[in-house]
Amino acid sequence: MKVTYLYHSGFAVELQKHVLIFDYIQGKLPVWDQDKTILFFASHKHQDHFVLQIFDYFSQYKNIHYFLGPDIRLNENYLKRRGVEEAVLSAITRVGKRTVVRREDVSVETLRSTDEGVAFVVSAEGQTIYHAGDLNWWHWEGEEPAWNARMKQDYQEEIERISGRHFDAAFVPLDPRLGESFHLGLKLFLEQTRADAVFPMHMWEDYAVIPRFLACETGRKYAGQVREITAAGQEFEL
Repeated sequence: MKVTYLYHSGFAVELQKHVLIFDYIQGKLPVWDQDKTILFFASHKHQDHFVLQIFDYFSQYKNIHYFLGPDIRLNENYLKRRGVEEAVLSAITRVGKRTVVRREDVSVETLRSTDEGVAFVVSAEGQTIYHAGDLNWWHWEGEEPAWNARMKQDYQEEIERISGRHFDAAFVPLDPRLGESFHLGLKLFLEQTRADAVFPMHMWEDYAVIPRFLACETGRKYAGQVREITAAGQEFEL
């Protein structure tokens, strides 16, 4: 498995027969073999997770498909006005919250985000990959205590649904804007699951947040799992 960090929450995962591309918004994508199946995943409509430019690749690969979160609503007229070819609609599967869809030999399971859209659990070629989208423990300093308490409850409820499961690779928010609570979501994910390689994301290019996490008590415990990202385009062989 080859993982490429694209930008922000965007990653490409290259397997032997498939390429899985999550929440791509910018950055240079590698050129893959035409025999591979190219699968794009967009967790929700926020502009830091979804752009129409993912459809530019539709004509470049003979076997390509898009899995879009339930709040990304597209129709023929909308796409036409924005210069996207109509045939793209036949290559789109919209996935709801807490559901499972299958396409050929790939299984796509979703969780309900604590913000918009979904998180993805994708199984292909004997590998299982988790991409959180905006599913996170969003504890904001200055927010109403009741709101933060509800966020904690909602996040714990979703992570409980994957408790004990094994992931070959996982992409999980580590957002420095959350102040002292920046690590809560990643910490709970690490405690509740068994992930071989965990890639922090949603860092807004503040990559120093990763060594900051690895220096804390929890981070030191999971140092063997959490990968350090320093720049867009970085590649990892797993």
